[in-house]
Amino acid sequence: MSADYKNLACKGLKGTCWYTKTLALNMMRRGLILGRYTLACWQKQKANKAMRRLGEEFFQTLEQGETNPMVVSAVSDAVNRAKDLKAVKARNYQAVAAIRDKMRAAWVKEPAPMPAVETPPPAPAEPAEPAEATEKPEEPAAQ
Repeated sequence: MSADYKNLACKGLKGTCWYTKTLALNMMRRGLILGRYTLACWQKQKANKAMRRLGEEFFQTLEQGETNPMVVSAVSDAVNRAKDLKAVKARNYQAVAAIRDKMRAAWVKEPAPMPAVETPPPAPAEPAEPAEATEKPEEPAAQ
């Protein structure tokens, strides 16, 4: 009877340790997500500022009489800066999605249940014919 209680206590302690570890890891991951979102918001502000500068450069070039403002180096540099900032922001959102997938996967892997006291399997009945007699001998391969 006491062995059953020891098994139950061991199982409960194992499950408690697993849940505590998973909660601690996921709390750390939530902190990482919060940091990534903060960084993404800051980068969004920078991207909006770069887009405003791009618009200013574009209209200044048009006012100067340029027929195709996209060929001017100042405008093309502003376009590249805006694209780079948007790409960095997108990478942060991808990292957040990866962290969330890790968090979901952590809860799927629950600890394996402790096996119950095993009973030995019943003894196999002896076969009527030996196993070698039922096997067909191999024929030599045709050449």
